[in-house]
Parts: sequence; C-alpha cells; structure tokens
Amino acid sequence: MLTGIITFIIIVIFTVFFIIFKRNMLVKMFSLQASVPADELRQELEQTAEQIIRRLETQIAHLELLLEEADTKTDLLARQLKLAERYSLDEELLMQIASAKAETHGQKEDEKVFLEEPNLSSELRVSEQREGLGADKRQMILAMANQGYNAMEIAKATGLGKGEILLMLQLNKKSI
Repeated sequence: MLTGIITFIIIVIFTVFFIIFKRNMLVKMFSLQASVPADELRQELEQTAEQIIRRLETQIAHLELLLEEADTKTDLLARQLKLAERYSLDEELLMQIASAKAETHGQKEDEKVFLEEPNLSSELRVSEQREGLGADKRQMILAMANQGYNAMEIAKATGLGKGEILLMLQLNKKSI
C-alpha cells in the first residue's frame, strides 16, 4: 500500500511537472508565432519601400534625362530661330540689292540675280535634310520597336536620345 501511495505521488508530481513544462513550451511557441508574422510584415514593408525608392530613383533619372534633352532642343530651336530671322532679313536685303542691280543694268523683273550667302544656304539645306530624314527615322524607330528592340538599342542605332525614342513610341501608341 505504501508503494502504491508513493507511486501515485510520483505520478502526480511527474504529471504536474509535465504540465508546467508543456505550458511554458506552449507559451513560448505562441509568443514566437506572434512575433514571427510581425517580423515578416516588417521585412516585407522594408522590401516594398526599397523597391519603391528604386523605382522613384529610376523615374527621377529618366526625368532628368528628358530635361537635359529638352534644354538641348530649346537651345537648338533658339539658334534655328535666330538663323531664320537672319535669313529673312538677308533675303529682303538681297532682293533689294538684286532689284537695284536690275534697274541699273536694265534687266527685266523676272531675271533678277539673287546672291546667296554660303553659310545660310548650307544651314538651310541641312535643316531641310533633317526634316526629310525625320519621317524616315520615325518609320525606322517604329519598325525596330515592332521587332522587339528596346529604347536604348533604338537610340544607339538612330543617334537620337532615349527620351526622344520613348516619347515617339508613346505617341505612336496613343495614335493607334
């Protein structure tokens, strides 16, 4: 009987110890499980923030590139405007000179001699060639894009800026 009571007490002590040990283990397991999702959420948020920052940096770099191209083209247009104004004034002056020569030499009105300044005529020819090549380059850009070339490859092939290529491709998509 004494051995039965001792055995019963040992079993009770073992059961209490087992429950206390399992309870601590269960508490640790649940507390770890609660902190794990919070850590995972924090890590996902950090990764998302890093991706957004990288995208924003890419967009900023693209906008800076476009601004540089716009500045360059603005300067080019200002120079072309000055050239056109100068050409217009020079043309009027040349017509007056030719008219005066025609009067002094007795030439008819339709046989006027026009003097051309070599720099002006060559610059105008270059701008006319650029306008003619614009349509060809546009077709070439669209064809290359349809073949799967990216904007950087097209820019290298055509000699135009990447921003200009992207703009042309976007405008083409809107017009379709």
